[in-house]
Order: sequence, then structure tokens, then C-alpha cells
Amino acid sequence: MSATEARVHFGEVLQRVAQGETLVVERGGRAVAVILSVEEYERLRKAPKQQEILDALWRLGQEIRSHLQGPISSPEEVIRAMREERTLELGGS
Repeated sequence: MSATEARVHFGEVLQRVAQGETLVVERGGRAVAVILSVEEYERLRKAPKQQEILDALWRLGQEIRSHLQGPISSPEEVIRAMREERTLELGGS
């Protein structure tokens, strides 16, 4: 969408963005801006922070693993072991 179109049809632009559409505004055939919903903006703004948290958790996991001097069980292995233990406690096979 050209900058002129965006200016002339700004009410429509806001309506489209409110419905979840993301619009690229061009000037002279070159993208110069993006108009997106507040929800999408907030999601994108939080994304780097979430990645930083995930990276920190990964590093923490690596540090714990090195202190344990062995592999950490996967969630699936832990669940399987818990189920087996519960089955034995309930007298099943």
C-alpha cells in the first residue's frame, strides 16, 4: 500500500489492522513502514525477552548437567518411570 493510499484511507487501514491484518506502507515503491495491531506489536516486543529467558534456561540446564556428571532424563523418560513406579505401588504389572 502506498503512503498516499494509507493517508487517504487511514480509517480503513485502522479497521483492517484491528482485524489482524498487517500492512506494509511503501513510498516510491520501497517499504518504509509496517502497520500492525497492538497485540502483534506486544507479541513481537516480548519475543526477544522470551528468547533470552529460554537461552538462560538452556545454559542453566547445561550447568546442572555438568554438575551431575551425567545425562538428564528427558521428560518422557521421567513420566514413563513415574508411571512404572505408580503401577508397582498399585500392585499392577
